[in-house]
Amino acid sequence: MHKLNFLPWIGKHYSTTGFGGKRILALGESHYCENASDATEDITRKVIADLFDPQSEHEAYKNTYTKFAEALLGRDCLSFEDKERFWNSIAFYNYVQVPMTGARVAPSQKDFNDSEAAFFEVLESLRPDIVIVWGSRLYNNLPQGGLQGDDLRAPDGHWVETWRYFLGDRKEVKIVPVMHPSSSFSPEYWHQFLSTII
Repeated sequence: MHKLNFLPWIGKHYSTTGFGGKRILALGESHYCENASDATEDITRKVIADLFDPQSEHEAYKNTYTKFAEALLGRDCLSFEDKERFWNSIAFYNYVQVPMTGARVAPSQKDFNDSEAAFFEVLESLRPDIVIVWGSRLYNNLPQGGLQGDDLRAPDGHWVETWRYFLGDRKEVKIVPVMHPSSSFSPEYWHQFLSTII
């Protein structure tokens, strides 16, 4: 994957049993690096591995990843062992291939556009069945290639648009947006939604 600046996390069971028998790729937006020297190619893998290291200090950003895991698993109070099993069942990477300079800094349109080739390279390499996209801003800035997917009904009755991409061998990859799993994200709500797909 030579177009990537930040290599994806690939769980050790992603390609075999996956999650619920499917290959799930979670897609975040971008990395924030206070120091440019932190923007190494293995930063994503370090971030995920740190989530289930019991010796690692808890930091607020980890709550985002925990809420996402809770949404897929359908339960809370996850142990380090639970987190390790979960993250080893899926893949994860951040779409934008340059680091942001601040925690609330949004990628530019150029940042999104310049990351398209890497995105398709990841899809071809990892061959996910479903990509779960963190947030509407990222979903709305994904490449236009592909086709509209079926709208899905959310637990509150509103409809969620989905998208489809096709790999070189015509394998279909479903693209499903969820609210970004930050402070206002409800794992219970999104578990109801995601469990109808996975």
